[in-house]
Amino acid sequence: MVKAIFLDIDGTLRDECRGVPESAHTAVRMCREKGIRILICTGRNLASIQEDVRSMETDGLIAGGGCVIVENGHVQKESYFQKAETDQILEYLLSGDLPFAMESQERIFMNRTAAELLRRDFTGKLRGMGEDEIRRREKENGIRYEDTLGDYMHGPDHIHKFCLWHRPEDWEAVCSAASGWGTVIQQSGPPDGKTEKWGYLELQPPGCTKGQAIRWWCRRNGIGLEDTMSFGDGKNDVDMIRTTGIGVAMEDGDEELKQWADSLCGPASDDGIYRELARRGIIG
Repeated sequence: MVKAIFLDIDGTLRDECRGVPESAHTAVRMCREKGIRILICTGRNLASIQEDVRSMETDGLIAGGGCVIVENGHVQKESYFQKAETDQILEYLLSGDLPFAMESQERIFMNRTAAELLRRDFTGKLRGMGEDEIRRREKENGIRYEDTLGDYMHGPDHIHKFCLWHRPEDWEAVCSAASGWGTVIQQSGPPDGKTEKWGYLELQPPGCTKGQAIRWWCRRNGIGLEDTMSFGDGKNDVDMIRTTGIGVAMEDGDEELKQWADSLCGPASDDGIYRELARRGIIG
């Protein structure tokens, strides 16, 4: 019997261009009416969660890829790198010229090359839209693609995530350095330098993953993992999918994730979450 469902945001609950579909709002409402707890479980920090997601009636929130757990409007658990650890990682990154970003729950800091790379990736998804529409989507996205490292140098932010990109020739050095920093949440293999220019690595404090956060929340709320379900689409959802009793991957999601999923469902734009819950008789 499903007692709690954990929902990733980007590419799962929410479509990049269309936002959260009405069917997802309906599915969440129907589940909660049956006493099933619904929690958002995202890699985004608290500050960048989109307004249409915030407006949903849910029972809790796991943000920062498992680094913060919010329930009843209050932070129940929070993890981040210690200042000495942050300084060590930042010193390494500043000594080179690779794109990188780091996150606190309030802000995202990135260097110029990371800002350019991320902006290209985001605007590429909005091809064909007019300028006004693109600006609206950028505002909804909640992330500034600008060189903001200087803001961190003067602030008290607690960093919980580092994102760094690397070239083929940097692969071994970056992986070697990162091995002592924390938990690797996402990692792509060395890029071939032709079709793939950049490899990617995402780090969080030791033991911080979506799956670990779900385990903590379930113990706190007296719910067995066998009575949980999750939906995700990316590499950072692997631990979540493996942790819950039922793990569902989006059909257009990461290939590695699909290998661990119990089933696949359609994308947000095709009402994937609603259809899968109805197919399983959880709502209907």
